[in-house]
Amino acid sequence: MKKSRPRLPDDQECAILLLRLLELRNAKEDSSEKDSSPVSRVRLSELTLTRLWARDRISRELLEGVQEWLSRGGWSLFFAGTTYAAVRSSAVLGWARLSSKRMTEDIKQVRNGSFDFDRHLHLLEDDNWSRGD
Repeated sequence: MKKSRPRLPDDQECAILLLRLLELRNAKEDSSEKDSSPVSRVRLSELTLTRLWARDRISRELLEGVQEWLSRGGWSLFFAGTTYAAVRSSAVLGWARLSSKRMTEDIKQVRNGSFDFDRHLHLLEDDNWSRGD
């Protein structure tokens, strides 16, 4: 019998592997004694994803392809500063909606070049980041 050559999983296969991991995680939760619903959001380390996807690194192209396939499975994957996160898309529908209507005047100022960005630089400061947490 001929031995098969090793290969890297493609975008679709990587998405399937992540969805399978989520499926197993939810099955574990279902079998526990406590009454818990399936997870709708998870943190994933880069190490977990590189192991799961048999990669040494995660390229932007791979991540974008996996994101596309995961959306078909009802999940969104993104990088969250120091870790990756996956969120069930249906869970997001219950979140508060944010509209740009409350910034109508600010948007006008941006378009005409008079918006004072310096006045709002404090918004880029994350308390956790500055403390080193």
